[in-house]
Amino acid sequence: MNLSPHEKRRHIRIILWDVLHNGKGRAGHAFNFLLIIFILISVALVPLEYFPTFGSFTTGAHILEAVIIGIFTMEYLLRIYAAPRRLQYIFSFFGIVDLLSIIPFYAGIFGTEAIRVLRLLRLFKLAEIEAAAENDEADAMQRGMQLVEGESVAYIVTKSPVVLFLGVIPPLFALTFGIGLLLITQGNIIGLALSVGLFLFAFIFLWKTWLDFSYDVLYVTNYRLIFQNQHLLGRSINQVQFSAITNVKPFYPSSMSYILRYGSLVIDTAAEHPGQIRLDMVRRHEQAAQVIMQRCFAPKINDVPAAPPATATDPSAPRP
Repeated sequence: MNLSPHEKRRHIRIILWDVLHNGKGRAGHAFNFLLIIFILISVALVPLEYFPTFGSFTTGAHILEAVIIGIFTMEYLLRIYAAPRRLQYIFSFFGIVDLLSIIPFYAGIFGTEAIRVLRLLRLFKLAEIEAAAENDEADAMQRGMQLVEGESVAYIVTKSPVVLFLGVIPPLFALTFGIGLLLITQGNIIGLALSVGLFLFAFIFLWKTWLDFSYDVLYVTNYRLIFQNQHLLGRSINQVQFSAITNVKPFYPSSMSYILRYGSLVIDTAAEHPGQIRLDMVRRHEQAAQVIMQRCFAPKINDVPAAPPATATDPSAPRP
């Protein structure tokens, strides 16, 4: 099929927006995971700049900062190019956060050192990252989960970005202390070994957080619920028919969860396994409960085709 230059540009913009904004496909998941790593490295350097021993690391830190800023700047320009409504994105909350995440570096070049503290705002870029692109996850579900004939994914329950915010705190501290040890010990064998250990801890903890945030999902099909729980070495999958669900309870576990708009979802079932499905820190949990209950009372649920086994294990974890 031959496309005009205008149509080609429009097609490229749609693909870029799906990758950058919706985290769609392997490219989208990989981009989001790498973005988190760059954010944490840039923020981890901020408190170290206030220590006298940081002076010997200044040149290397500036080079690293320049590389990260180059990546953030390119990301910001690509988001503007790919946005369906460019002005709307530029003046949106996330558009302003993206701009403020790069301004401190350029302001620092021109002598305004105080504004460099604004680099901490880069943590707000984590809120841009989607837990799952629904069409992408639904397609993967239908390819890999052996849905029965006539079954399709109607709704996907995902985790709140708060999971990501809380999960990056330990890796952030580990990175800061790891780099700090390298500075204090001047790279001797003991300091190097401890720093490498901290860096490994940061990566493994971050990887686990990413799996929990991006791949722990509840699929609502037109016949049943399928809960996917991701582990470091694989995943477990449980399913329950709508006819076995006895109660669905959405609730806010704390006042903070109410303010940040995330909650818990508890699904009681008459089935022996699993007897209860619980998801914490879920986005739009009340809407998810409403969708599930509507499915439970839908008349067509009485004609349920034979489903695959209740539990499956896939030893291969997805790549970011």
